[in-house]
Amino acid sequence: MPPVNIREFEAVARERMTPAAFDYYCGGAGDELTLSENERAFRRITVWPKVLVDVSQIDMATTVLGERVDLPLLIAPTAFAKLSHTDREAAIARAAGAAGTVMTVS
Repeated sequence: MPPVNIREFEAVARERMTPAAFDYYCGGAGDELTLSENERAFRRITVWPKVLVDVSQIDMATTVLGERVDLPLLIAPTAFAKLSHTDREAAIARAAGAAGTVMTVS
């Protein structure tokens, strides 16, 4: 079964990445205070799923700068992309394209 939440994605990443690369992407700077505050802020958000709703035809598409994207999540630039894949930014751009979204540039 594919991962469906951040903790499951982290478990997959931990298996596939070197410990140094995993720590870089899953950690924060300094004492990780901002990381802790971000996690605390997300815990305050409650998502109430709708039940007994027909989800056989879901369209999450939107537009970004007038262009249609199938997935309303954009991939932001990340330092040291080579830590996540040997093809670096090219692999990230291919993954964004396969998901129907875009990779932004800094």
